[in-house]
Amino acid sequence: MSPMPVLFTVGGVPIYSHGFFLLFALLAGLGWLLIEARRRRWSREEVIPITLAAFVGGMIGARVSILFFNGFEYAPLVLNMYALFDPRIGPGSILGGVAGAYIGGYIASKAIGKESCSCDAFAPAMALATAIGRVGCFLSFEDGLGKPTSLPWGVPLPGADYLVHPAPLYDMAFNLVWFGILLALRDHKWMQNGNLLKFGIAGYAFFRFFVEFARNNQVMALGLTGQQFASALLFAAVVVYFAKNREKLFPSAQTASESVS
Repeated sequence: MSPMPVLFTVGGVPIYSHGFFLLFALLAGLGWLLIEARRRRWSREEVIPITLAAFVGGMIGARVSILFFNGFEYAPLVLNMYALFDPRIGPGSILGGVAGAYIGGYIASKAIGKESCSCDAFAPAMALATAIGRVGCFLSFEDGLGKPTSLPWGVPLPGADYLVHPAPLYDMAFNLVWFGILLALRDHKWMQNGNLLKFGIAGYAFFRFFVEFARNNQVMALGLTGQQFASALLFAAVVVYFAKNREKLFPSAQTASESVS
C-alpha cells in the first residue's frame, strides 16, 4: 500500500488526506452533538453557541497540543495563523482537537447559564470524531504509521524492507467500538450529569496508553511519550473522581452493598 497524502485536487489545489479527515472528524462530531441536542430537547439558543464554541475550541486545541506532544520548538508553527490553513500541515492533533472541542462547549454551556450538564453529549461525539480522523492519519502515513512488526497485518512502509503497525487503524477500530458502547450507556442512570463523558475519556485514555507502544511518537521520559503521560493522568483523575464520589454517584449500588452486609 502506498501513502495517499493528497486525496484529490480542486481547481489544481491539492486536498490533503490528514487535514481533510481531521476537518471531517470535527464536523461529524459536531453533527452528532446536534443529534444529541435534538434528542435531549435542547433549545436553539443553547445548541448554536455550544456547537460553535466546540468547533473553535477543537481547532485551537488541535494546534496548541502540538507544543505539548512535540515540544516548544514548534511554537513558531503553532502561532503562525497562516499555517493554520496550510493543508500540508493540517489543523493539528486529533487528541487535542477533541479535548479542545469539549472545553469550548463546556465554557459556552456555563456562559449561557445552562443548568444541567451537557457534557455527556460529547462522549460518543468524541469517539466518532477520533475514529474518522484516524483514517486521514493512516492514508497520510503519519509518523510512519507505527513501529516495525512481524504480524501478518503489518503494512509495508515505502522505502523500507519491513512491515509496520497500522496504528491509526487500531485507534479507528477501538473508537468505533467505543462509540457503540457509549451509545448503549448514554441513558443509564449512572451515566448522567457528566459521568458518561468521564467514563468515555477514561476508556480511551486506557487504550491510548497501550497503543502508544505501537506508535512512533516522540519519547518524553521513562521510555514514555507525551501522549502516554497525558493518558495516564486522565485515567487516574477519572478513577480518583469516581472513587471519591462513589456514594453520591452510585447511591443504589451503595445501598445494595449495605443490605447484603
